[in-house]
Amino acid sequence: MCNPTLIVAGASAVLQYQVQTAQQKAIKQQQKRQNEIALRNRDAKITSSQRQLIEKTKARLTKIGDAEKISRKKRSIFKTNRENFTGNTYDSLLANYYDTEGTYRNRILGNIERSKFNYLQGTLPAIDNQYDAQSTMVSPVTRGYNAMSSGLSFASTYYDYKAKQNRYGTNEELYGYEDYTSDTDIYSDSGYQY
Repeated sequence: MCNPTLIVAGASAVLQYQVQTAQQKAIKQQQKRQNEIALRNRDAKITSSQRQLIEKTKARLTKIGDAEKISRKKRSIFKTNRENFTGNTYDSLLANYYDTEGTYRNRILGNIERSKFNYLQGTLPAIDNQYDAQSTMVSPVTRGYNAMSSGLSFASTYYDYKAKQNRYGTNEELYGYEDYTSDTDIYSDSGYQY
């Protein structure tokens, strides 16, 4: 018959296993939720920065369009007044005008390219680094380690129980090993008595 101490120790080991497994599952779920929040934050920041980039690009392209409309109007006025200018003066003024218009257009297009470059080289890696800082590694549920821990706990209790029995002299083995230790048969290597 089993001792009540061992029954309690066995039940305690089973409960310890279940509690450890439940704790690990809860930690895993919390880590998954944190990673989901970090991913949502990352997606929101990427969407926001993309929207800002698109708005800046549209505003700059609108500036180019407005400047082009103004320059067409001025060129048409300038061409109608051609009678006042002669040969080289007219060509140099027109060349200077086209140079100024091209410089303005190239400066705006350069700003658009620089914004895209800053977005791809600066903003996106910063958002990814922030996501990496906010997310965590999802730890697995280790049932094997939990079972070993519970088993060792039970073994410790069982060993303490047997040590106390031996100390107080209450350990009475119903079945001993003395029958198997003496070699009584000359043909037997195991020591088992046939």
